Order: sequence, then C-alpha cells, then structure tokens
Amino acid sequence: MSLAFVAAACGDDDDNGGAADTTTAPDVTGGTDETSPPSDEPVTIDWWHIQNNDPGLANWQAMADAYTAEHPNVTINITVMENEAFKAAIQTNIQSGDVPDLFQSWGGGGLRDQVAAGVVRDITDESASFVGDLGEGAVKLYQVDDKQYGIPFNAGMVGFWYIKDLLAEAGIDAPPATWDELLADIQLLKDAGITPIAVGAGDKWPAHFWYSYLMLRLGGADAMNQIAADNNFSVPNVVGAGELLADLVAMEPFQEGFLGAGWDAPDGESGTMATGAAAMDLMGQWAPGAFKNQAGLQPEEDLPFELGWFPFPSVDGGDGLATDAFGGADGFAVGKDAPPEAVDFLKFITNADNQRIWAQNSGLPVNKAAADAVTDPNMQAVLDGLNAATFTQLFLDQFFTAEVGAAVNDQTALLFAGATSPQDAADAITAVAGG
Repeated sequence: MSLAFVAAACGDDDDNGGAADTTTAPDVTGGTDETSPPSDEPVTIDWWHIQNNDPGLANWQAMADAYTAEHPNVTINITVMENEAFKAAIQTNIQSGDVPDLFQSWGGGGLRDQVAAGVVRDITDESASFVGDLGEGAVKLYQVDDKQYGIPFNAGMVGFWYIKDLLAEAGIDAPPATWDELLADIQLLKDAGITPIAVGAGDKWPAHFWYSYLMLRLGGADAMNQIAADNNFSVPNVVGAGELLADLVAMEPFQEGFLGAGWDAPDGESGTMATGAAAMDLMGQWAPGAFKNQAGLQPEEDLPFELGWFPFPSVDGGDGLATDAFGGADGFAVGKDAPPEAVDFLKFITNADNQRIWAQNSGLPVNKAAADAVTDPNMQAVLDGLNAATFTQLFLDQFFTAEVGAAVNDQTALLFAGATSPQDAADAITAVAGG
C-alpha cells in the first residue's frame, strides 16, 4: 500500500468553475511516428474529464482535435464535468453498466472497486510501449494486482499557497516550519486584521487535506500503511490529528461562511484567495490556475499579488518526517468496452511534447522527459517537494474505497463544525472501513 513517488512527476531526464472563452488553443505535437492507430475502421471514444477551466480545458480539446486530425477514422466525444458532479455521474453510470471509454481517475481504492466490478479493463500489454516513459510512482497508482487499468497525466502534492504581502504585513518574514509556528503565524495574521486561511469545508475534500496531513505528520508512513492493512482508524495518530484540528478550528482562522463554502466559487476557497481576502490556502498544485479563473484572468496573466508555496509543517513529537508528502495523480481509467484507440490516445496525450504543453500552464507532467518545461518558481517548489518526498500518501478519499473515503470527508466536516469529537470521528470511519 506504500506509495513512494520518489520524483514521480518529473524524474531525471480543478477542478471547478467556468471556462474562459478567449484562451488560444496550444500547438499540439502529434508525433505520428509514436502513435499509430490500431485500425482504420470508424471508431468513437467517449471521454469524460473534469478540466472545465482553461488552460486545461483548451489543452484537452486541442489534443483531441490533433489526434483526430491524424486519425480521421476516430471521433472523440468529450463530456466535461465539475469534480463533484463527475463523481456522482460516474457512480450512476457504473451501476448501470454504461461506462465511458476514458474517464477521470485518481487510482487507489476507487479504481480497485471498479476493477472488482468489472467496469474497467486491463491495458497492461497495450500500454507497455510507453508507461516506462512516465514516473513509476504515478503509474503504479493505476495498477491493481500489478495490472494496468489507467494512465496518469499529472502528479503533484498538497502544500500551502500564500500571499507574500499579507504575511509581511503581519510581520511574518518566513513561512512556518512547524505546526506551532503555523499557529503562531495564524495569531499574528488575526492580530493584523487579516483572515489567515481560506477553506472550502462545504465540499469536504479540501478540508480533509488538513485532517489527513496531520495524521501523516503524527504517524508517518508506517502508521498510515498500518491503517490501510487493518482498516482501523481508531489509532493514536488519527485521534491526535483530530485533536490538533480542533485546536486549529478553535482559533477561528477561516473566512466567514467556510462551513458552507465550496472549493472553486466566488465565495469559496479559491474565490477568497483570488481577491486577497485570506493569506493562506492548503491545496494542490492546481490552485493558482483556479485563483486566476476566479479573478477573471487569462492563464498567461498575473495575479495582483505574489504567491509563494511551502510544504505542510512538521509536528513536534510526531513520527512522520517533514519530507513525507500528501498528494496524488490525475489520470484516466479505461472502460471495459473501450476500443484500442482509447489507449493509443492516452499514449498520445502523455508523449513528451504534449506533456510539455501541459507543464507550461496546466500542472506537473508525469512524462520524465517533460521536466524541463516546469519553469514557474512555485511549481518548481512543488516539484522539489515531490522529488524530496520520502513517502507520498495518496488522498485518503481516493486511497480507500469510495465508502471509506466518504466517511473520512464526512467526519472531517463534522470536526470543522465542532460537531463530533476526535475519538468519535476515528471510530465512525473505522465502523465504515470494517476494522
């Protein structure tokens, strides 16, 4: 169960919101010599993705157009959904047996459930010619019993995005390295009249980043792997994480209405950051793009403030290392009835040239040869964090089954609301997990 990315995103060699209409589609490199169609018969690929913001939205459309131009027998029908709407819709389609040929996946427990249900297919042989070009850790997230059922296109880790001027205004000259320092900085920000943290607890999953990272910092890799082996969350690092989270909530560091706020909305987590109404945000590498979208900016335009990034602080007395990371990968699972061209298309969108396009304005690539395209200083900082990771824990709502992941998110929301105790939250998740 251990997920050591070890430079998974780029080795040696969002979600939500409306899309802008004026983004210019990138010049996509086809690489005809690298992608040959399995047949010349008319083929349709149904593709569901959640990149409904530019530049990701435009990138995917451009790559689909480039592929079908090279392979005129192929039609790609694209369905774009917001994150939570996608999760609901895919479950409905899986239950009815109507599975898209390619659909967003984070691997982990959700993929294991899909394999058990027989709704995705083994692409081990079909993908053998190109998976070696991709980061091993990210690729393994899409394996079940050593068989490949999907392909990653993006990898990253969760950390703190912060507005430099706001920290400076509060007299903070360097990001916190420990949990106690973070709490002290939160108080300094409050004393300066600045909202310290934006969070979209209404969507639950953004809030679970806090709970999960604290579990990791207190227990480390061994404790997290033991939880997975025993399905038992009623253990010291989980209860302790709930206690630390309760201490944080008691400081009232979040924006007004945080319990009902979503991630990507004008009054949500990204919207709060976009207007400079909060100083810090614990989120993945997709956050700056969402901030720009909420600010009405194009991807190439700058925010009206300077962002910085720092990893989640260490916790004094915890067994977790400061270099233990929390994150994951985005990818696409392959439906049970998908044509061979669907896998060929995955090879196409993850070739080095197209991954460079992705890295330039959408995220961190998994193709190792595309690492040279990561030039943004903050994204380089995220990449450095990934490369330095001694252990990477996949998002808990993806690492475990859908039911357990939902229980983690539900209990997180209750902890943020002060409506449950740390012990009761751990026990409730364990009850669902069957430990």
